[in-house]
Amino acid sequence: MERVDYEQAKEAISKHLQTDTAAKRPAFINREKTLICFVIRDEGEVVAGINGEMFWSNMHISLFAVHPNYQGRGFGSQLLQRMETEAHSYSCRMIYLETLSWQAPDFYTKHGFEIVGKMDGYPIEGECQYYMRKFLV
Repeated sequence: MERVDYEQAKEAISKHLQTDTAAKRPAFINREKTLICFVIRDEGEVVAGINGEMFWSNMHISLFAVHPNYQGRGFGSQLLQRMETEAHSYSCRMIYLETLSWQAPDFYTKHGFEIVGKMDGYPIEGECQYYMRKFLV
């Protein structure tokens, strides 16, 4: 066993996973991602943003933040709705994401997301990471 460069090993490991997926689930071999990002600016400065990727008929929201001075103005709801509209246009069946206990689980449940899992004690004792999804109709 040896320690190697992360990116170099990542490429090799990904190839092994792709080969295994092709053998076991040929329909999933195409994992082409469509990357998407929306921002809201105030005087040229990004004050809120959301990004994610779509693949396998699903959308994963990977980053989402609103500057504290701009929270409560509906920017987060606007961005989340725009992502949902985009997901519909690509015929996604679901949006999923991860959030931490001090971030926004209540915000997401108010927007139709459900908690499908959680990891207690992450990232530290007393906190939790939530796994959430919303099925699109």
